[in-house]
Amino acid sequence: MNTAVHIMQTVDWSKYDLPDWLRQCGAWQRSCRGGQYSDSPIAIAMKKAKVRVKKKDRAKLIAYYLCDAQGVQQAIRHKVSCQINDNEARAVQRLVLDIINGTDSETTLEWMQVIISRYFHDRSWAELKTENRTVMDAKYDVRCGLAALHVRYSFIRYVKGTV
Repeated sequence: MNTAVHIMQTVDWSKYDLPDWLRQCGAWQRSCRGGQYSDSPIAIAMKKAKVRVKKKDRAKLIAYYLCDAQGVQQAIRHKVSCQINDNEARAVQRLVLDIINGTDSETTLEWMQVIISRYFHDRSWAELKTENRTVMDAKYDVRCGLAALHVRYSFIRYVKGTV
């Protein structure tokens, strides 16, 4: 009989609600970087996700990732201090990775991308606005992404309507 305990089972999920777990994971990622940029498992999974991108949009995406100057500015305004341990952070990453790796839906991938930007990268609503997405669209995408996570992981507390 295998008595190994999965990382997801060791976490006290009642400690925070869903958005706060995501914020804590973002704070953990920022504290682990030590000032250097490194791809997290989430970033790697998003790059591997099969999303159909138009040729002109592909060039924009590549330019965005190569020229992302917001990472330097972000260090100044972090409001959340990391209060979770490595295992808890990895479990939260696992939540998002399972959604990303388990879908072929471009819409779901977009929701997860906005969730990652908002909570892991600590982007403001204004920073989530793009040429193709308004601030209100970003808020809807975050709500849909949180709903997708909560439906799959209903054991994590989530107060409807909170972002």
